[in-house]
Parts: sequence; structure tokens; C-alpha cells
Amino acid sequence: MPRWTPRSATRRRPDGFSELVRQARQGLTGLGLRGRFTEDRLHEKMQAYRGRPVHVIAQPLPPGGPHGLWVAGRDADYVFFPAAASPVRRHVIVGHEYGHMLFDDPAPPLPAPADPTAMDPAELSAAARQARSSYEELPERRAEIFGTLVAQRITDWSRPPARGTESDEAALRRLTGLLESTDENG
Repeated sequence: MPRWTPRSATRRRPDGFSELVRQARQGLTGLGLRGRFTEDRLHEKMQAYRGRPVHVIAQPLPPGGPHGLWVAGRDADYVFFPAAASPVRRHVIVGHEYGHMLFDDPAPPLPAPADPTAMDPAELSAAARQARSSYEELPERRAEIFGTLVAQRITDWSRPPARGTESDEAALRRLTGLLESTDENG
């Protein structure tokens, strides 16, 4: 008679996976988010943690480009995600970028203008290229696990966040153009 083996014993996790899950859970607990929560509650907690506004902005990111992008401005943070993302994917992407903020991962090196529309196109294009990092890197794996936990715990997946302004729309148009040219040129 074959011996029963627990499923967890037959499937090995990558080195450090359990530790990254622990860190992601601790991050949510540290924000005061236990169990299920809303997208708005997470957003409020991230703004309080960062001590400044966090703008979550939908935009048409190109295929093959970054799935999301966090830009740390002088007076606010900006999280861009694909406008066409499903609600679950949107929560993973936004949660991933929040994870980078929470764990103090370095944001792409950019000047820190108060208004994202004032960002130099060459520097923004370079940031988009740098955002394409490998999931082999610890910060990327940890942020992805954090984003996945966020998506699992969000209670309402029915609507995208409504945090954009007219200046955000101008920034979106500029960033979209830069991401498209970055995707074509490397």
C-alpha cells in the first residue's frame, strides 16, 4: 500500500519563500490590516505610512512593458497600472507597488517634481526600463507576494480606484508615450 505524503512535502518552495510570505503578512499587520479589508482602507493606510498622498492611476500600458510603475515624486507617490487590467490583476499590481513602498525598496531614480507632468521624458523613460526587473530579485519576489496577499484579502473587486486628476491625465499621456517608445527601442 502506498504511503500518503502531505502535498506540502512533495512540492518544494523556492529558497526563502516562506520568509517572504511572513514578511508580506507582517507588512499588512504593521499597517493595521488583519483579515479582509477594502481597497480604500489599504490606500488610506499606505498614505498614512508614507506620510503623503499616493495617487493610483489607470493608464494604457503597452503589452510587454512594465505591469505597473511606482514613481516617488517630491510631494506624492504615483502608482500606475494598466487600465485594461482585471480587478484581481489590478489589486495584485497596485499591491505589488505598495509592497515596494512598504519595504522601502528603491524607486527608480527620478528627479522629484511636485507635478508628474514636469518630469523629464528621458529620465521617465529610463525609469520605465529599470522597472522591468527580474522576479529573481528579492524585492520583486517580496512585492509580488505582498500584491498577491492584497488581492486575496480585498473585499470589493468591483471598481477601480478614483484618484486621478486632470494633471494625472496629462502625466498618463506623457508616460504612455514614453513607455511605448521604450518598448519599441529596448
